Amino acid sequence: MRNVCIKIFLILFFPVSLFAQATGNIRGTIIDSENGEAVFGATIVVRSEKKFAKTDFDGKYEISLPTGSYEVEYQMYGYAPQKRTINVVAGKNQQMNVTFGAQTLETVEVKDRALNNTESAMLALQKKSATVSDGISQEAIKKSPDSSAGDVVKRVTGITLIGGKYVFVRGLGERYSNTLLNDSIIPSTEPDKRVVPMDIFPSSLIKNIRVVKTFTPEDMGEFSGGLVKIETQEYPDQFQMSLGLGVARNMNTTGKKFLTFDAGDFLGRPTESQKLPSIIKSLPDSIAYEPGSRFGGLPPTLVNLTPMFFNGKWTPKEESGSYDRSFNFSVGNTFKTTESGQRLGILFGVTRSEEYRFREEKSRRYIPANQINNTVKEATYLNKLQEQDSDIYNKEVNFGSNLNLAYEFTKGQQIYLKNLYTVSSDTNVRQSTGVNYIDNFQFLADTNTFTSRQLLNNTLGGDHAIQLGKMARPHKLEWNLSFSEAKRDEPNLTQQVWRRPDPPSSFSQNFTRLGNNPDGSRFFSESRDQVRQINLKYEIPFEQWDGLKSALKVGGLALERQKDFRFREFGVKYNRGVGSSIVDSWPAPGELSFNPAEYLPTSANPTGNQTFSERATEPNAYNAMQKLQASFAQVDLPLFPKFRFIGGVRYEDSYQKVKTFQLRNSSSITNLDYGCKIDNEDVRVALVNSNVCTQNNNGIGEIRTRDKLPSANFVWEVKNDMNIRLGYTQTITRPDLRELSPFGFTPFFGADRIFGNSDLKRTYIHNYDARWEYYMTAMDYIGIGAFYKQMSDPIEMIGRPVAGSISAQFTYTNASQAYIRGIEFDYRKDFLERFRFETNFYFIKSRVDVLSWNTYALGKAGFLDSNNRAFAYDPTNLSRSLQGQSEFVYNLKFDWFLTNKKNQSLGVYYNFFGNRIYAVGANGTPDAIERGVGLTDIVYSYKHDDKLDIKAAAKNIMDTRFKVYQRSELTGQDELFLSYRIGVTFSLAATYKFN
Repeated sequence: MRNVCIKIFLILFFPVSLFAQATGNIRGTIIDSENGEAVFGATIVVRSEKKFAKTDFDGKYEISLPTGSYEVEYQMYGYAPQKRTINVVAGKNQQMNVTFGAQTLETVEVKDRALNNTESAMLALQKKSATVSDGISQEAIKKSPDSSAGDVVKRVTGITLIGGKYVFVRGLGERYSNTLLNDSIIPSTEPDKRVVPMDIFPSSLIKNIRVVKTFTPEDMGEFSGGLVKIETQEYPDQFQMSLGLGVARNMNTTGKKFLTFDAGDFLGRPTESQKLPSIIKSLPDSIAYEPGSRFGGLPPTLVNLTPMFFNGKWTPKEESGSYDRSFNFSVGNTFKTTESGQRLGILFGVTRSEEYRFREEKSRRYIPANQINNTVKEATYLNKLQEQDSDIYNKEVNFGSNLNLAYEFTKGQQIYLKNLYTVSSDTNVRQSTGVNYIDNFQFLADTNTFTSRQLLNNTLGGDHAIQLGKMARPHKLEWNLSFSEAKRDEPNLTQQVWRRPDPPSSFSQNFTRLGNNPDGSRFFSESRDQVRQINLKYEIPFEQWDGLKSALKVGGLALERQKDFRFREFGVKYNRGVGSSIVDSWPAPGELSFNPAEYLPTSANPTGNQTFSERATEPNAYNAMQKLQASFAQVDLPLFPKFRFIGGVRYEDSYQKVKTFQLRNSSSITNLDYGCKIDNEDVRVALVNSNVCTQNNNGIGEIRTRDKLPSANFVWEVKNDMNIRLGYTQTITRPDLRELSPFGFTPFFGADRIFGNSDLKRTYIHNYDARWEYYMTAMDYIGIGAFYKQMSDPIEMIGRPVAGSISAQFTYTNASQAYIRGIEFDYRKDFLERFRFETNFYFIKSRVDVLSWNTYALGKAGFLDSNNRAFAYDPTNLSRSLQGQSEFVYNLKFDWFLTNKKNQSLGVYYNFFGNRIYAVGANGTPDAIERGVGLTDIVYSYKHDDKLDIKAAAKNIMDTRFKVYQRSELTGQDELFLSYRIGVTFSLAATYKFN
């Protein structure tokens, strides 16, 4: 048994070549010069040894030979045969890549399982792609200072990143972009966003990221700004094992005061002590946890004993800010299971990192004033509504693991299983001082938040070649079954607020407890989003009238999505005057103020000083679902040599439904399962006024759409190294399930509240694209593109009237129309042997007509019914640019290779985005504009003997200040809205390969 275990260990963790030193291997990849795709079924013959091999789906081949020199033939029906002379060395792998169909044979740099993990290979893939696309390879990711997919993707042409995680493609907000992981749709870990946050994907697990900017029928119809395709690393052709370690210092944080609290396990998932106590979870959701009376309900004594079962920590602990640290490990190999070619590929990877950040944040909110009329914007000036100065401490833990298996049971027949599990958590302490100018008091606010986001993706799929004739090109069948689940837990968010008059009676006047919501509150929220899908594609090759190779692809998709959200809030009611006890005065901590003893009856107060209760006055849950069935037909057809047409049509049948309700009413007959989905607003208002429906449509959002989406893309290969692309497509964007739910939440005292809208419709988009591409060499490239998008019923955020609150309110609505147009430029060039320069930028103009003037004027004049939705809309600007869209964005990258071998380099990265709308204006308050800023990073890389990689980086070396402002038109002053710095970070990382 011991010998068997030793053999298994040696096979798994040591290359096969160690046991076979008498022979060597010839391996490589064969691609088609016409379309850049791998050539399956090509024959590789060594006549002198009477040996042969065939390429697999990836165009890969391998053949073992004794040492010596051999003439190797490469053959495939429809291509001219080619020959190579190769020297085989014992124990070595000789790489020979071949391009079929090219008059001038070129060598394409190929590593690992596919053609797209190096910069040159990504350019080759882009060159032969059927669509306008851009991407970044694993090789480029390793050179950059980036630690997550969010950092990586911002360097792609036409991409901006909001909040370090949300992708804007060509100026369209995150809700207009979709993300695929290994060609599978994945749900979002954010309950209030439709897009997947990119920071949840560790960069060390990524093979490449491609951003597809023009639609083809085989892709999802919800394709507006672009489709972000993330591909995780695949198993290698030979044994590989690597270990990476990293450390970093942030100049704002490391070694300085840092506040945090105990939360989350090693991976970043909630612990039992943070979760809702079992005494509450054991009861049905329909029972609100609040004291009853003699007529029923929960016993008040039991309810008031409950605080002792909660985590009693309210005050964060102080420690010294830690260094960031990271770890990653991967191991993989390919095993030949039989001599006839069966093989098993395995890759396992794991990564974990911790990041500590402190920042000082200043925020202000305003209310407009106008002595003439709100329509005369030049006379508008701003009065402060509230101000806050906050110290924010955040510990971020990221964990990721992938396990990919593939088995080729015969040439052209492969099944695979790809698994990814990631966890991203934030332990956040926010301490604020501020002023409420409505109720005229100064306040201190402490908020402790732990958020855990988990993503699981399992994909089982297959690639099959179906040979219908000995000489014909094989048909291709691709299929996959996928299950994805995104979870977000935010357990035990605690808030404490103290107040004193503004101005105080004396400088020494102390702060006392606020005495009402949200002081002493605990929030628990969780969401779960599951996606199950089946995807099928079948490709039929044929030759058009001139004998040029063509292909017809048909297929379909079936998808089911279930999303559930629950939110519960617990707080305190005072049975005595606030401020009458020493525990009400600052800095008495919550451990004293909300001690379980405060809820127990005393002789002086038989009901206790405080009463514990659940707050359940607003909708706090929703159940949502989507069913989607799609089919498509797509043809890749050369109309004449060097001129391709790629197009077809996609049909999608989608049904979405969201039900928003109060948990306490989940079993009540008032919890209706139908709404009043009426397109005519006057009819809907009449139904609301007659109490048939409620203003929020009984909490029901429901959409059924059937869409035919055509696509036409043309690629003209003007020369072997030059393309011109033209495209026209029609796509859609559906409301996200969250956007259909009339639910609102405030994450901290004074924050904005965003509500959904159950009456949203889907957006229809016409897309026009053109691009010229010049591939100067395998590494050098220049491209210029232009695009135009016309949108009907775009979904945009809009302000709602609010009075008596320092929190602004927003909702979503279908604007009447919008357009966006832009120009993109991409340039990459090596020069003087030691230098490389890359840049990309874009200019974009957009306009959205939020609300018609007639509707706005009728609402302001009071002619609209109060139940008319437009009555509740109060946008400052009826037309504006798209939120989050910068008119100008560019990236610069400069590499200096310090040695002739190019194993040492110094790189400078610069990313700049122009001014953009950070928050849309409402109630006469102008749009909040985020000033354009640039971030500069410097990276030193050193590679030793293809074994050791060392990378030292300085990120944000200028310590850029991020600033958002609102303009007071009357005074011409830019008033502060938000301001903060993230600090300079120095990092050092090393990776060692045990190949």
